[in-house]
Amino acid sequence: MSKVATALKREAPRAAPPRGQAIEIHRVLRDRICLLRYRPGELLVETELAAEFNVSRTPVRQALQRLDYEGLVETRNGVGTTVTGVDFKEFKDVYAFRLRLSEMIGDFSRPDRTPKALEEVEALVPRVDALLQSRDFEQFWQINHELHFAVNALISNSAMRESHDRLYFQASRVWYSLVDRMWEDEVRFLKEEVDELCRALRAGDLRAVGFVQRNYISYGLSRVARYISTS
Repeated sequence: MSKVATALKREAPRAAPPRGQAIEIHRVLRDRICLLRYRPGELLVETELAAEFNVSRTPVRQALQRLDYEGLVETRNGVGTTVTGVDFKEFKDVYAFRLRLSEMIGDFSRPDRTPKALEEVEALVPRVDALLQSRDFEQFWQINHELHFAVNALISNSAMRESHDRLYFQASRVWYSLVDRMWEDEVRFLKEEVDELCRALRAGDLRAVGFVQRNYISYGLSRVARYISTS
């Protein structure tokens, strides 16, 4: 088990079970998968999850169906629902699509949302600075999470916004599984990305916002590829 997964299991209590809301159950399960609390190949049992969340099996099944659509789990007859693995070719394909989507953010943007996005991203600055002093994997994930949603909310096209969101979570499992081995670089790049996004948002340049994200997605892919090739 990686240091990230070990630290999270030790330090981070699981979220309080939502009651009867498939969308909240989906969010909790998705975060557990991306944070490696559920490992690839792990079986997710409807009855156990329903008991944990104190709900019927219906909202759990709906949440699992959504995760299946997102490629985070797969359901097979006679086996049940298991967390999917990720190979590097699939990871590269997801990143290639994310690069193109980011380049289009300026064409499908919501300028009225810019002040709110700037407020949200600026609030991340001191939290990123704190990561330079301590290896807080849970906080690292949460900052990336909030940064993603701040940019995602700037997208006006609903189909593009949904794809942007889904691909982020598909990609996150791979780089998150490696972040403890590349901690200093990852925090430094995160700080630079947050700073550049703040500059673009202050200028009201949403096309620049998209290209900042595009560049840092590309940097991230290069770092992961370099790490995998030398491991």
